[in-house]
Amino acid sequence: MTAAIIGAVVGLAIGIADFVVLGAAARNSAGSRGGPLKIIRMMSLVVFPIVGWFVGPIVASSLSTSSLGG
Repeated sequence: MTAAIIGAVVGLAIGIADFVVLGAAARNSAGSRGGPLKIIRMMSLVVFPIVGWFVGPIVASSLSTSSLGG
């Protein structure tokens, strides 16, 4: 597995957790309309894996043994 794929999977896991938490928040706030929150929930499932795809290789290269002096 490449660092990009690992980053995307981690981003997807964070996105799913965010989706669940925002869903619970939407259920608890019965007085407000859920339209914008629903869009934000869906965007988190898309944005976090994309960000993870690009951040994964950056983090992996910074953690490599050559950059740690060894």
